[in-house]
Amino acid sequence: DSFRRVTGGVALLIWPVFEFLAFLTAPPGAEHDPEIFRTHETSVQVSALLYVWAALTIIPVVLALAHLLRERAAGAGGIGAALGLIGAGHGLTLFSTDFYDLALAQTLPADQAVAVTERATSLWGFVYGMLLPGFLMHVGLFTLLITMAAVKAAPWWVPGIALVGTLVPFLTAEQAPAVQATGALLHLAAYGWIALRVLRMTDAEWRDARQLVAS
Repeated sequence: DSFRRVTGGVALLIWPVFEFLAFLTAPPGAEHDPEIFRTHETSVQVSALLYVWAALTIIPVVLALAHLLRERAAGAGGIGAALGLIGAGHGLTLFSTDFYDLALAQTLPADQAVAVTERATSLWGFVYGMLLPGFLMHVGLFTLLITMAAVKAAPWWVPGIALVGTLVPFLTAEQAPAVQATGALLHLAAYGWIALRVLRMTDAEWRDARQLVAS
């Protein structure tokens, strides 16, 4: 119990940090421009790895949130966990494509690299089997956070600020990476609130998560 509790609590703190660093180290621009990728080879790889680690860390995050709901809203918790885990798994495959785009940028002329990337991302298997399912991660996380607020295990500002944090990178896609990274700071505030309470729990309180009350 202690291992699962500490792992969940640490993951709740670490994944927004990975997300923040991933955005902060990302190359400028919303598109995978071959010239930019060639110029920023190191930052492309560092950022991609951080995104992969963030997606991996979401797995224990989802499991910890579902655990906190197992006594008070097992059904909603299970649905949120299933969606979140499916989305995180697809996120891992999506973030690995940065390495392929970098390899294309380094080995092909820019127009050919763009053509290959555009063709790959238009394939129905990619769109419906990888890209869209990846968004289920957000659906799953919000299902869990909203349910926690509904059963008074977390204050309502937690899912609210987490939603804003998720929207920031999409709304600032054309802005500098440092601007997009601010969304992760909001995630840190939201998930950090839960993390600190999980880490301060005793093992007995973790087993009976009904004792987690918003305050």
